[in-house]
Amino acid sequence: MKTLKWTILCLFAVLSIAAAGCHSQDQAAADNNGAMSPSQAKAAIGEVTVGHQVGADGTIAGDQKGNHFTSGQPVFVSFMIGKAPAGTPVTIEWNGPNGQPLANEQKTVSRGESTMAFSSKDTSAWPPGDYHVDVSVGGQKVDTERFSVVAPDQAETTTATKPGDAVGDVKLGHKLGADGTIAAGEEGKKFASGQPVYVAFRSGSAPEGTNVEIEWYGPDNQKLLSDQLQVKPGDSVMHFASGRNTGWGIGDYHADLLVNGQKVDTERFSVVDETKADKAKAGR
Repeated sequence: MKTLKWTILCLFAVLSIAAAGCHSQDQAAADNNGAMSPSQAKAAIGEVTVGHQVGADGTIAGDQKGNHFTSGQPVFVSFMIGKAPAGTPVTIEWNGPNGQPLANEQKTVSRGESTMAFSSKDTSAWPPGDYHVDVSVGGQKVDTERFSVVAPDQAETTTATKPGDAVGDVKLGHKLGADGTIAAGEEGKKFASGQPVYVAFRSGSAPEGTNVEIEWYGPDNQKLLSDQLQVKPGDSVMHFASGRNTGWGIGDYHADLLVNGQKVDTERFSVVDETKADKAKAGR
């Protein structure tokens, strides 16, 4: 019996020390703003991969790897990050043909996170040329990956989701249901001034990191508003809302949906006299 008690106590002590070690490592990262030495940073991540699409596990599959892209195509960067403690900042910097900085983004490692992926924003304005992306961990640059923007006939042939296939079943209406789609009986395209306009759609085929943008236009084709979302793991339904449009006069309007900078859908609607609006009066 004594032997069993001592065994249990010893096991508990080992587990406590291990847990304390993990906690102290994470706490140290937080207390030090995640800063690392060059050797620590280099050892914290695995091989960096560039490609056309990120899978559900956060990695880039072999048939999606590549470094030749056409203007408008998203560029994905993925790597293992399991050796970096929670709280470690990870930054990427996109650079153009002449080394000019184009964009940067930072994420923080979460406990238990094993992979990390980034995607470029709208690349439709990126001209042909040689580009590179720098990866920094804990404030230390650890990797540079080079890729090119090329003519369509020079890009890799992949099965990556096309922008037009990433958004489907677009609906307009007055109110969202519990599942994130337009609620039953709330679809419509005639709104009174002040009523919010909801645009909901399915995004099941869009990979993580895909940028979806909406642009709202008025009767004279003037741009009124824009908004942007990024597809997250598990997203299957997404939506945008115009807000309360008290300043929108009577007339014909439209909303454009763009995926990674490419227009994929246009939805038309009208602001009308209240007596001519759809029956739904959500939000009034």
